[in-house]
Amino acid sequence: MPPFTANLIALVALALSVALAARLWSRSRALPAGYHAELAWLRAGLYFGACWLVSWAAGVLPALLDNPLAFPEQLTDPGWLAFTALCFAVEIVGYYVIWPRGTLTHGRALHWPSVIAFGLLWGVSEGQLFLSVWAVAERFIPSRALVAVVTFVVLAAFIGLWHALVWDIHVAPAHNIAEWNARKVLFAHIPNLVCTLAYLATYGNGGMFVLFQTVALLGSTYFMRFPPFTTNTPAVV
Repeated sequence: MPPFTANLIALVALALSVALAARLWSRSRALPAGYHAELAWLRAGLYFGACWLVSWAAGVLPALLDNPLAFPEQLTDPGWLAFTALCFAVEIVGYYVIWPRGTLTHGRALHWPSVIAFGLLWGVSEGQLFLSVWAVAERFIPSRALVAVVTFVVLAAFIGLWHALVWDIHVAPAHNIAEWNARKVLFAHIPNLVCTLAYLATYGNGGMFVLFQTVALLGSTYFMRFPPFTTNTPAVV
C-alpha cells in the first residue's frame, strides 16, 4: 500500500487521541473516585493511539501494510509451518489454559462485543508497539539474535512496570490472583516473548508477530471479562 495510507491512519490516530484526551479530562472530573469502565476505555484508547503513532514513526505501520502475513514460499516450508504452530500453541496454553487459572471475574458478565473489540484493539496496538521496539533496536544492532535479546529485556521491563503502575490499576478491572502472578509471568508472558521474538528473528514476519500478540490478549480480555464502555450496556453470560 502507498505511504499515504499509513500517514492517514496515523493522522486519524492522532485526532482520535486528542478527542479521547479531552473526553477523559472532562469525565474524570465528573465521576467519583474508583474504577469506571468508561474511564478505562478512554485511557486504553489513548494508549492504543500512542501505540499506532509510535508504530508509524518507527516505520512499522507502513511495513505491516506493505507486506503479507506470510510469503507464498513460507506456506510450503515445513520449518515455518512448525514454528508458526509452536507459537500459536504457546499462546493457547499460556493465555487460554494457564492465565485463566490465576484470574477472577468478580461476577462480571461476559459481553462479547466489548471483549472482541477491546481484545483486538489491545492486541493489534500493543503488538505494533512491541514490534516498534524491535525496529528501533534493529537500526543499531547488526545481529538479529542480539536484537531479540535486547527487545526481550526492554519489553519485559516495560510490561512489568506498565501493568504494575498503570494498566492493572487504571484500565484493567480487578482480576489477578496474587499467588498466580509469578506463574503467569513464568508460564505465559515469558514463553510468549521468547517464542515469538525467536520466530521474528528467524523469519521476520512482523504481521504474524502482531497476530500472536492479538491471540494472547484476546484470551486475557475474555477471561477477565473486560466490561463494556458503560455499565448500562446490556451484558450476556
